[in-house]
Amino acid sequence: MSRIIDTHAHVFTQQCRTARNPRHRPHYEAPLETYLDLLDRFGIAKGVLVQPSFLGTHNDYLMDCLRRYPDRLKGVAVVDPQVADATLDEMTTLGIRGTRLNWIGRDAEDLRSPEWTDLFSRLETRGWHVEIQAEGSTLLAILDLLANRDLDLVIDHFGRPRGTAWRDPVLDRLCAPGAAQRYWVKCSAPYRSRADDLQAVSKRLLDALGPHRLMWGSDWPWTEHEHLYSFEKALQDIEHWLPAADLEQVMSDTPRRFYLGEGKSTHSREEV
Repeated sequence: MSRIIDTHAHVFTQQCRTARNPRHRPHYEAPLETYLDLLDRFGIAKGVLVQPSFLGTHNDYLMDCLRRYPDRLKGVAVVDPQVADATLDEMTTLGIRGTRLNWIGRDAEDLRSPEWTDLFSRLETRGWHVEIQAEGSTLLAILDLLANRDLDLVIDHFGRPRGTAWRDPVLDRLCAPGAAQRYWVKCSAPYRSRADDLQAVSKRLLDALGPHRLMWGSDWPWTEHEHLYSFEKALQDIEHWLPAADLEQVMSDTPRRFYLGEGKSTHSREEV
């Protein structure tokens, strides 16, 4: 059976509770059963369900999915900074491995509040990572804010770069000396990037971080871009972005180590 892991997908139904005043909410469903059928069709072994922004901190459906398929799914939640310790512990038991900061259009300074500072400390004790959905100066500010935290940082969608791969401040940061001991980057969702050439972006990240810090994700069901993308295209793109020799590491070995704990500890700052 395939060892591939899709590290970035979203599931939701019309019964899910939503965030207050979401920027966007799809008028269709993306239920777990449909996603699992797609994994089977394309020979993908496991998936990581990431809480979508429009559901906010209502992680009920995500947690239910993990209860039903604990051997096939892991999760990334979105939590309120005042979330109870008991809830974090239950999420950890279910297979949630991190929290996502959906920080598009938000101020990074909000994360300096005592509530967020306390939450980051509580996440450190549980070995969770922080996945960041942000871009430009906001993303850089969040990276600065978390620089001294013992938290692994996962960057969504290549860091949503703009323009050329060689003149992008986010890529400069992700490719700086020492970054390979700090960041993981998801190669996903080209339609959420404004980079001129994602193959060049991928090459720069690969050269700086190595394949053991890159992961592939489908971003299913491609919200707001449904007409532009497909599972076939997601699999074709990763083969275009990266050399064939690195695909097994990026699509299987790295996510298995990071999300499943196979092999070396996922939270080591040592080069692997």
